Amino acid sequence: MAELAQLDAEGLVVADVGCGSGRTVRALLAAGAGGGCAPAVVHALDHVSALDDDLLADPRVRSRIADLDSPLPWGDGELDRVVSLNAAEHLTDPVAHLAEVHRVLRPGGLCVLAHSDWDTALFTSTDDVLTRQLVDGFTAANPGPGPSDGFMGRKLLALAATGAERGAPWEVVTATSWADPHRRFDDGSLAWKVATGVLAAAQHDPALLARAAGWMEELRALAAAGQFLFAVTDVAVVLRRA
Repeated sequence: MAELAQLDAEGLVVADVGCGSGRTVRALLAAGAGGGCAPAVVHALDHVSALDDDLLADPRVRSRIADLDSPLPWGDGELDRVVSLNAAEHLTDPVAHLAEVHRVLRPGGLCVLAHSDWDTALFTSTDDVLTRQLVDGFTAANPGPGPSDGFMGRKLLALAATGAERGAPWEVVTATSWADPHRRFDDGSLAWKVATGVLAAAQHDPALLARAAGWMEELRALAAAGQFLFAVTDVAVVLRRA
């Protein structure tokens, strides 16, 4: 995300919207070490405080808590870059949110809007029909406290196009998609986290939940045997405020 944000000038003011524990914040701060320009300030915004302690102590980081469905807490044209990763699916009105991003960016500023498309999740399994059923259930389900859209990755360009109808026109700079393979299935790995969400989405159906629990154990066995593979398609669009 840091590379897509094109940190090509000194003194940039950047925001990570939906920052979580700060993985993207950390990458943005490290941009200078990779030949780019480290931002002067990174605003880390989320609806809860989950930022790692070392980032909270970094003088370049401004941690802020806000409802992402509300107006963003910056003035017009205050930011140079905004990064939003896997936040759009949880918003009540992602187009309104993107219009807010447009407002707080300076003219010519960039938004990196990125999302996993959960419908594309791939798990090695000996039961492909069950795996498809479970992934479909996870994509369509809403196990969390807010809205969810497991097809959001493929909708990002449409969100940007709709923004013009709300007075927030965007120029599409790039649109990129990729899928990284993962072979680990230990607790805390990405594949394990997604599979845990798949398991949670099956809780409404006791019979399916029992099969899903067995599916989880099968994934562990495949990983132990070196036969496991997980991937999901990620989509990122870079938008310029016109």
